[in-house]
Amino acid sequence: MSDPFRPETADMAITGGLPQGTNPGGPGKTGRGRNRRRFPRRAHRGISIFPVILGIAVAAVAISYLVSVYQGALTNTRTQTTLNTVLIMDTSIRRSYANLPQFEANLTGGLWSAVPASAIQGTGNNRRIVTPWGGQIFAGGGDAPGDNGTGSASNNRFYISILGLPEDACETIAAAFLNRSDVVGLDVEGTAAASFTRVNTTAQIQAFDTVSEINTACDGGDDDKIGIVFRG
Repeated sequence: MSDPFRPETADMAITGGLPQGTNPGGPGKTGRGRNRRRFPRRAHRGISIFPVILGIAVAAVAISYLVSVYQGALTNTRTQTTLNTVLIMDTSIRRSYANLPQFEANLTGGLWSAVPASAIQGTGNNRRIVTPWGGQIFAGGGDAPGDNGTGSASNNRFYISILGLPEDACETIAAAFLNRSDVVGLDVEGTAAASFTRVNTTAQIQAFDTVSEINTACDGGDDDKIGIVFRG
């Protein structure tokens, strides 16, 4: 019978019947490690490409819309600027020649100081009156619009011609001079190469006296041109 008062017997009672220092889980193991739970690793989830494509498509549509709105607003602004320049030229010609017997053949040079500075290109005698698109604007006497600034002296007619217009601007500007008592008629051409026609017959005057006829003649591109013949 063991003696409970012997030191080794007391140590064994404390360690549950095993000698002190013995590892209950076996060599190289601890009791705590034997009870640890292992959790499965989470699988890495890939990013779906569909939302990315959808986002790009929505952004592209939005950008396209904004560009279209901007271009439309820009065209409207340029059209109004051109129309204002033409109206200033008309008023200035009438004022300058109110007490003179006839309109000179070439009136463009006398209008350089009348139009806004933004409508002038060049300096000195090389100045030109231009639209925001860069097309030239001419004025001269007579009822035969010209695209080089030449005309013929006349006691009751003068013209203003506007070159290099895009389709929308051509339609808007030409329509602005319909049914005006001080306008004899219009000539609208869809290409730069086409020559203006003299506006001195009923047939020619009636050739462009409706919006539909004007829209047909302003056929696209950026080389449409308008000749406006005014009564003096």
